[in-house]
Amino acid sequence: MKPTFLSYSLMGTGAIAAAISMSATAANAFVITNTSATWDNVTLTNGDIVGSVGEAASDSNQVVFREVDGESQVRWGEAVYGWTWEEKWELETREVQTTERQRVEGWYQNRRGRWKYGWHWKNVTTTETVEEWVDNGGWVAPTADYKSGLGFAGVSDLSLDVGEVFSIGSLTHYNQTIWSDVAFGTASDFSLALDFGDSGIGSQTFDFSFTVDETINQQTVCPYQTTDGLGCSDKIAWDFSVDETNSFMHNGEEYTLELVGFANQVAASSIVNEFISQEKANNSADLFARLVKVDSTKDIPEPASLLGLAGLSLFFVRSQQKKRLA
Repeated sequence: MKPTFLSYSLMGTGAIAAAISMSATAANAFVITNTSATWDNVTLTNGDIVGSVGEAASDSNQVVFREVDGESQVRWGEAVYGWTWEEKWELETREVQTTERQRVEGWYQNRRGRWKYGWHWKNVTTTETVEEWVDNGGWVAPTADYKSGLGFAGVSDLSLDVGEVFSIGSLTHYNQTIWSDVAFGTASDFSLALDFGDSGIGSQTFDFSFTVDETINQQTVCPYQTTDGLGCSDKIAWDFSVDETNSFMHNGEEYTLELVGFANQVAASSIVNEFISQEKANNSADLFARLVKVDSTKDIPEPASLLGLAGLSLFFVRSQQKKRLA
């Protein structure tokens, strides 16, 4: 659910060094043992919602929710590449008929139509049972690895203070080539779980919503910065940065979680609130956040003043190229 107050617009520029250098105090220090996330309620281009508030993921809507090597993923769309031929050799039995002209003895009609007994030529058909190996295989549809989608891998053992910017994990956009005439995802709910261990806070879940602009590859002018020779790149961002449906108490203060941006490191001018994902690659960036006091949120500078975009080239913060077979 999108919040109705305290939400921020993260489109401005500025320095983030002040927020990053904020020192921890014993009274406000937090310890997070691990982070994790789940995806839900994918909005498709045809308007359908797949997830807990809509239809279930299935072959018909081409949506897959899965866990792979500790990473939570949602995949969508019909893959263009990745079809494979699967052999299925089976031993089959069949009957084979052969016809031969043979000289036989017996009754026969001569050319005048009279019956005679003796040797004559006759077509003789024989049936033989044979066994042979036959490939009854077929083309197998691509696995979910060839679909587009999003993934999140959490982190562990964090120690931080209120307002301190920290990486909550790695967000990956699986930008694989999919057919544009089959419905695909434009947004997905994202539930982030923070485990505060035995601090008394317990495990807290914060809900956000990511948007994905899956562009059409064949465009004269691509809407976002695109590597030459590839289809038009896509953009990943979020609808809102603060979850106002959940908060927790710590040392008499109320806190919630705020998303800050994407980057490959905590450094001035490196964190951005959206990133551009190049086609035919798995593009990843750390997702940064901070814990903020609910009753003093208005006094904290808006994230727009904390973000240094340093040009559109920083949107594409890290690319883990995992090329697929064309």
